[in-house]
Amino acid sequence: MNENNLNVVYQQYFSKKEADQIFEDLEREIEYFPSQMTTVVVFNKRYPVPRKDSAYGDENLTYAFSGNTLPIKPLLPILIKILKEANKFLKDGSFNYILINRYKNGQDKKRSHRDNETDMDPNSSTVTFSFGVEGTMIFKRPNFNSVKIL
Repeated sequence: MNENNLNVVYQQYFSKKEADQIFEDLEREIEYFPSQMTTVVVFNKRYPVPRKDSAYGDENLTYAFSGNTLPIKPLLPILIKILKEANKFLKDGSFNYILINRYKNGQDKKRSHRDNETDMDPNSSTVTFSFGVEGTMIFKRPNFNSVKIL
């Protein structure tokens, strides 16, 4: 989909069987940050987030968002597999980091936000894999229509 100057590729990447196995592996192996470490600041007020977060990647990286800077954990074998698939998907990708958001169910969601942290390259690509229940991802940009993807 190339709509509103937003280039999005959406496809079922893993078979259902493989996706279910990856989900089980993630459920068993991922360690999440304590909830008090993953709050967000909105209009100078701190709020809890309705999900569990974790970040894994290359040594000496950090996960920075909404005034928080958290240490990255070393990659696990299941995450190395996912990272390799993300790099393969982009053909010449060089991803070295995985952010994991664990929602309780299909009703939990991130509020509208911008990925505009100072340590992010604004022209970089992202790859998102979703495992578990379905949800809707909505891309919003000023002066463009929203783009929704299940």
